[in-house]
Amino acid sequence: MTKNYKIVCPPLNLVLLIKKYDVDQEKKLWDKLRKKVSTAKEPINIEEYMEAIIKCFMVDSEAFFEKVEPEERSNIVQAAYASIISLYPIFQLEWICNELNTGIFSESMRALLTQGVPDLKLDLEEPIGAPLILDKKKVDHIHEYLCRNLIGQEAAVDKVSNSLKIIAAGLASFSSFFFVGPTGVGKTQLARLLGKQFGNKFFKINCGEFSQGHEYSKLIGSPPGYVGHADHSILSEKAEESSRWVFLFDEIEKAHHKFYDFLLSLLDDGTVTDNMGRELDFSDSIFIFTSNQGMSDLKLGKSLGFGQEEKTYDQSKAELKESIKKHFPPEFINRIDEFVMFNQLNKKDVRKIATLELRGIPIKKTKSLLDYVVKGGYSEEYGARNIKRFIKSNITIKVAESILDKVVPKKEGALYSPKIQGDELFIVDTIPYKEVKK
Repeated sequence: MTKNYKIVCPPLNLVLLIKKYDVDQEKKLWDKLRKKVSTAKEPINIEEYMEAIIKCFMVDSEAFFEKVEPEERSNIVQAAYASIISLYPIFQLEWICNELNTGIFSESMRALLTQGVPDLKLDLEEPIGAPLILDKKKVDHIHEYLCRNLIGQEAAVDKVSNSLKIIAAGLASFSSFFFVGPTGVGKTQLARLLGKQFGNKFFKINCGEFSQGHEYSKLIGSPPGYVGHADHSILSEKAEESSRWVFLFDEIEKAHHKFYDFLLSLLDDGTVTDNMGRELDFSDSIFIFTSNQGMSDLKLGKSLGFGQEEKTYDQSKAELKESIKKHFPPEFINRIDEFVMFNQLNKKDVRKIATLELRGIPIKKTKSLLDYVVKGGYSEEYGARNIKRFIKSNITIKVAESILDKVVPKKEGALYSPKIQGDELFIVDTIPYKEVKK
């Protein structure tokens, strides 16, 4: 019987059971969905498409939808859809639309769809599942890739690259990092980008789900005598796939203190014992912990007293380090290879991030469009975390609707033209595709 994937969906605090399709099954389903999109007489409803994907991939999707409250349906559908797409990215509606463009638009339009995506070739150099050969050339490539795709954190990238050099030289087989800094500055993003290049094996663990002492059993399985003892645990499934992963333990400060004890073996030799007594091997992996510990206690930009200058984040890094030492047990702290302090983002950094997130969307990257994204997607409190979401909700959807409505830029081979009115974006200067002269 075909096995299923178990994936954690943090927004829903659920482990979803997702069907595991083989290549032929994926292709048949892809062709079926592509045909439905291409022959649709009315514009595709985005939420209906998301629900269709959930029904195609989720085990017992009917029971899932029965438990959904009407007022929460939209948010729940989006969260479940995002989890499924993380496993099957080619089923994103945007991907299907872009693929259809090759038949709808001219070759010049097709070329422009990838305009401003210099990393596309690099991302596809190594097929998924190919063994990673970590040598100087590969380390240099990873360093270059991270520098291009992570803005404002050059020091953090350098520390990660130095660790990779040690692994490539055979002086270590695994490594661990503790990323500290404000929210929305790239801590999680650096881990994800590294995962793409480091064997293409990345797994995020939301430590807020382990606030109780017994909850680490979600990773290694239930103890004997408890329900689910005989089931495969999350980490045992990962170990069966590979010993080389990038594990991200997000917001580690939210975990119970017993969770830190569970991590000691992983940080010592890259192994851990599951509930069945089996040793799980992750000795070629990279373990990354992110934390906002101490950030809420800093009063940045506030006067420290009469005649004193305002305190900056850089001046407060020593306080952050002290806060970390107080919060985490020394046994855990002493096993971390590198502590990496992330920088705050400036306006120039945010603008570059907005430009990066707009790559691959066939729309003109005008000054007014970038201003629109920076204004709507960035805040000092949350950093650049919302930029991607803002672009998807306010720009990508407008371009997708234009594609599905089969309207194209008036000038053949041009990108879609944005126009900002108030707080809303409109696509202008388009004509129906049938009016394009062949």
